Amino acid sequence: MRVLGWAALALLVLASCGEPPSRPSRFAVPSDTSLVVPGSATGPTRITFVSADPRPNTSVSGCGSDARGCPGRVRMVFRLAPSMSGTALRFAAFLNAPSKRACFVASTGPLILRAGEDTSIQVVLDPSDDCPTPFVITDLAANVEGTVEVTSRQEWTIGYTFAP
Repeated sequence: MRVLGWAALALLVLASCGEPPSRPSRFAVPSDTSLVVPGSATGPTRITFVSADPRPNTSVSGCGSDARGCPGRVRMVFRLAPSMSGTALRFAAFLNAPSKRACFVASTGPLILRAGEDTSIQVVLDPSDDCPTPFVITDLAANVEGTVEVTSRQEWTIGYTFAP
């Protein structure tokens, strides 16, 4: 009986330990989301940055004298998680220079958002201003524009450098 008690205790201890912690690889590449820091947010729809191509914190060259030389060079994916249902007139994303000048912008058409149903959105950001190269992008902002049930905004700190 006493042996059985110790064996049961040993099995209980082993079962509660779970998997040993894994060590991160020395060669692990950070995810896109670790390079984008969330900032202020408003509204009932949570807007989450998912990924970008090119990855944040990279340099984009070959733009010529200003941002207009880099159309279609930045693609991003976002996830919208509405807490209420409603109609969005559009989803818009902006890449801003430190002066808050929107050098790149993207927007969609109307969307129907349903509470509890996540929606993924992929956008291509195109030049919206003649930001002269070289310039640095420090901020990302995204808006869901529509009825009061879904209208929201999310900001992030992000990094890109655009060069001639």
